[in-house]
Formats: sequence, C-alpha cells, structure tokens
Amino acid sequence: MKPSGRAATRAAAIGLVLHTLTTLWLWWRWDLIGRGNAIVLLDLPVSFAYMHLDGPPLLTWSLLAGGLQWAVAAALLAFLLGRAARRRPG
Repeated sequence: MKPSGRAATRAAAIGLVLHTLTTLWLWWRWDLIGRGNAIVLLDLPVSFAYMHLDGPPLLTWSLLAGGLQWAVAAALLAFLLGRAARRRPG
C-alpha cells in the first residue's frame, strides 16, 4: 500500500474512533433534551436522514452513519494534505 493509502486508512480509523468517543460522551453526560440536539449537530449533514429518531435508534444511527461520514472526511483530508505536501513547485 502506498504511503498516501496508509495515511488515509489511519486517518479514517482515527476519525471513526474520535467520533465514537465524542458521541458516547455526549450520550452519557448530557441530559435527555440536549444530547440529541448535540449529536445531530455533530453529524450534519448526514444527520438529516435520522434526526427524526429518538433514544437508542438515534445513537445507533449516529454511530454508524455519522462515524462513516467522519471517517471518510478524515481520510479525504489526509489524502489531500499528503498530495499537497508532496507536490513540487514548477
């Protein structure tokens, strides 16, 4: 695997883990009313697909769809930054 692929894979895993930890922290620490709003804001725009849910289904969809969204965003950012860093002027 190329270095850019390894970096993107690692960034995706880190993005997924950070999203999971943040979502679970919000779920356990915030009260019933505020946590759903915070989780929906964390996962915009993919949260439009499941913002009508409440309780455990909201948490499940956030972990799955939101985690995938953040993993893809982290991988794409790592890939693009890696390409920009390698590019030589001229």
